Amino acid sequence: MATALAAQLARIAASSTNSLDLKAQKKAHSQSLLFDKRVAASQDFDTIYQICIEGYQELCQIDSRFSTFARGLFSEQSKREERTQMTAAQNKELDGVVESFLGLVGGRLLLKPAVKAVEWLVRRFRSVTSGNPAGGIAFVSWPWQQLI
Repeated sequence: MATALAAQLARIAASSTNSLDLKAQKKAHSQSLLFDKRVAASQDFDTIYQICIEGYQELCQIDSRFSTFARGLFSEQSKREERTQMTAAQNKELDGVVESFLGLVGGRLLLKPAVKAVEWLVRRFRSVTSGNPAGGIAFVSWPWQQLI
């Protein structure tokens, strides 16, 4: 019995994303394309969402194909979604939606609205740290602060 419990605890620990590790959470929250780490760490999701949704709405004006992401990635509900609380299937589905968005926005990454919209993926959905190949976002290493 104790061995079964130990095995269950080991599986939980292995699949855990350290949701109780406050230092890891703060580090993940401070990853940003737009802001210095100290500024990013101090922002709440309402503030981030407001900045990012403005960029997203401008993208929708440029190209109506972006409007398909309004109900998911850029919905009010997305402020409450947490990757660490999603099932593997939900994360896989989210990865697919993120990949679709990145495929569409890729040609517009030098536009401020595009960078603002991608910021939401980085900050809310942790697209850089989630393990999603598309979320590796090769362009994250660019010096965005110089472009904006």
